Formats: sequence, C-alpha cells, structure tokens
Amino acid sequence: MDPYSGFCLQTRTYHSLRPKILDLPPPSQPLSITEYVFSILRRSASSANSTVSDSTFMINAATGHRLAYSDLLRQTNSLAISLKKHYSLSKGDVAFILSPHSLQIPILYFSLHSIGIIISPTNPDDSSSDITRQINLNKAVIIFTTSQSSHKLINPTSNLINRRTVLINSPEFISLLTRYDDNKYDVINDVVNQSDVAVIIY
Repeated sequence: MDPYSGFCLQTRTYHSLRPKILDLPPPSQPLSITEYVFSILRRSASSANSTVSDSTFMINAATGHRLAYSDLLRQTNSLAISLKKHYSLSKGDVAFILSPHSLQIPILYFSLHSIGIIISPTNPDDSSSDITRQINLNKAVIIFTTSQSSHKLINPTSNLINRRTVLINSPEFISLLTRYDDNKYDVINDVVNQSDVAVIIY
C-alpha cells in the first residue's frame, strides 16, 4: 500500500491513512450493516456500564421531535419483522425510497438492511420520468414514499401504479414501528453477507 495515497495496487483500492479506530470483522463473516452498527452501539453502552439509553439519536429540526437510541433499536426490529411478515420481503429484493429526510428514514434503512433488502434511494425533486426510469432499471418490488411525493409515481407511460407502495408518513406505517415487541419476536433473517449488494444509487 502506498504510504502517501493509501492506494493498494493489488486490490486497486484506496485505504484510509488515518489511525485505525475500530477492528472490522473479517470480510467472510456474515454480517449486515444493521448488525454491525447496532453491535457498536451496544458495545459502547457495555463499556460504559450502561444500557442503550434514552439519549437522543436524531432530532427533527422543524418539529423538535426526537428519536432516542432505544426507540431506534426497538422500532427497527419491529419494522423488520413487519416487512417480512406482512410484505413478504426477502433477501435480494430491491426497495425504492422516494422521500425527503425524516426520522423514519434511518429506521426504514436499518430495517431493510437487516433482512438483506437492497435499497435504491432517489431525490424527491427528480422528475416523474427519471423516477420511472430508475425503478424500471433496478426492478424494485416495493416503493416507500410519502403522501407529498407519491404523485411522482403517476406516470402514464409506466406501470408503477401496480407496484406495492407504502406511505411512510401514514398511520399504517407508523403502527409497524411498534407492532412487535422485540422481547417476544425474532426476525427470521436470511444470511446477509458483507459482500452482498446493499444500495443502488443513481
């Protein structure tokens, strides 16, 4: 590896020149992004002799609504179970995300990644024709959007209206975040490998 640029000629990959802070798991170990991130969170809490607390994970600047770390963990688990049980999503499916930023987005992403779903996000300001093209390219089986952005899916030249669509600001979706108590249910996960595709970005 070049000590000045971090470039490895053999793998054709750039590596960070900063000091190593975390020990990454071996690439062959099955591990989803969600498992890895949440393991760091739990490890940090354990080293501080505490549980995953109610300290704030995110704040909606417009409304002041807060999402605590404990709620993030609980709601991610509940949503992952709901997506498998009620939407029959499975590893390798593509989920298209058409939504502005909200507190539900990280929960949705972590839930989808925990069950091996490939995420394909897009800019809500994209045109209907661009959105149609992206969905047709990535072959999304489900679309997550908001009531404010859903009109972009109505394109006379496409069949997007027939795709499963979930409004993430609907009462039905919000109920999925708390439907399952993580002490009573377990997500039956497909094995998610570190080499699996996680995101399709345009």
